[in-house]
Amino acid sequence: SQMNGANLNWKTNNGGLELSFRVQLSAITDVALFVGFTDQISILEMPIQASGVADGITTTATDAVGILFDTAMSTDNWWLVGVANNVDATAQNLGSAPTAATFEHFKIVLDENGNATFYHNFQRVGTVMAGAVSSNVALTPVIAGFSRAAASRNLELGAFYLIMDDS
Repeated sequence: SQMNGANLNWKTNNGGLELSFRVQLSAITDVALFVGFTDQISILEMPIQASGVADGITTTATDAVGILFDTAMSTDNWWLVGVANNVDATAQNLGSAPTAATFEHFKIVLDENGNATFYHNFQRVGTVMAGAVSSNVALTPVIAGFSRAAASRNLELGAFYLIMDDS
């Protein structure tokens, strides 16, 4: 399933684009979850997911950036992922997996050039992701996920906050 904004209203070249949210999964087996930004609102798609080969990713979106947890990865951890004009940014392994039924806080800050800085539980993580998204492409926030098995999975989202500096 997927939730996204009704319009593509957000561009990083406006500066100061920030998405902050809390998320929890009911189970952390056989599941894929992406939360972040994407350039697509006309069809349902998983913007970025595991390729099923080692720790590789498949990017369906042309421009997207966010956090990914996908048990089809060899390493079942949170991943920081992005794609700009169909060029995948280097995915970064956060080094920790979610805990079932436990909220975790994330923040994604995009600068005016489309570079991303990530925060997990109020601590900066990873390195600045250069070329996370194209700076001039209109985006929308997205929450996309699905069960990779017959059993359902529940997602709870809280404290969803989105802001852009329009100066």
